[in-house]
Amino acid sequence: MERKHHFFKVLLGDFSQRLGIPVEFLKHISTATSKSVTLQGPSGRCWNAELNKSSKGTFLCGGWAEFAEDHALREYEFLVFRYDGDFCFTVKIFGVNACEREDLFTVIQRKRCKLCEVKDKSRRHVESSLDVGRVLSSQAIKKEVQSDDVSMPGLDADRGNCLERSETIEDVKIKSECDDLQIEIIPSPKKVNKRSCSRKRQLVIQEERSQAQEAANSFTSKFPFTTVKLCRSHITKPYVMRLPRAFSHTHLPRKKSVLIIKDPNMKSWEVTHIPHEGDRDRLSAGWYNFFRGNDLKLGDVCVFELVKPLQLNVHIFR
Repeated sequence: MERKHHFFKVLLGDFSQRLGIPVEFLKHISTATSKSVTLQGPSGRCWNAELNKSSKGTFLCGGWAEFAEDHALREYEFLVFRYDGDFCFTVKIFGVNACEREDLFTVIQRKRCKLCEVKDKSRRHVESSLDVGRVLSSQAIKKEVQSDDVSMPGLDADRGNCLERSETIEDVKIKSECDDLQIEIIPSPKKVNKRSCSRKRQLVIQEERSQAQEAANSFTSKFPFTTVKLCRSHITKPYVMRLPRAFSHTHLPRKKSVLIIKDPNMKSWEVTHIPHEGDRDRLSAGWYNFFRGNDLKLGDVCVFELVKPLQLNVHIFR
């Protein structure tokens, strides 16, 4: 399984229009002077940006400004970019509290927002969002329209079409209705239901873990192998990997020894194998370095394949 490359950026200074890419990371992407890239945010939605190179370095430009604005990025926040190939990046965003910003799991592109039919729920939302937008009274707006003698584009005779949101009228658009006026207010990240976001994130995590387990179950080899799903005891103190007894007692040495384990990039790591006759064998010293070096997470699935008497190839399904 091919390992994907990452880099991180701490937002400092003026990052609203462009963001620099580390020089050492450029070896993983094309050497073209300009290229369109795709940024997938925490919500799963994508933004288009430009990758521009100059004498001062390589920068994300163009659509990066929209990405930064839509996600309300603030100074000192921490972004992790995973390069998925073909000029596509997946971006994780962490707040100044060192935790991933759950309010961004449902963010949408502002340019694509439309004002459609407003229900009672929408009216309640306007009333509860006075602190994050400028609410214009219907009387003031009607007076302004009459004095300027301006016709509103997008209003059909049947009034069944939606108005596309404009970037030039203070984030507010008006839709003609028989009885009242409808106004869109850009929601504040603080108003996002964090409990709802947390539940959605848990569903995504459960689905990803299920997919990783299915992929691991489909693994085949002519060599002996065993499958282990990572739990907290594998990635917390005292940092040991307990192997299934049926596998280790059959195929591994019955005395303390040093094993070579190779990650998906075929990098070698030394770990100490400690056999236990009445319990499961353990990989202790060296296991911590392996799981940190390969960024293993809770729920990842590892397949240990014994290709030589003292060598295990580890296949990671994330």
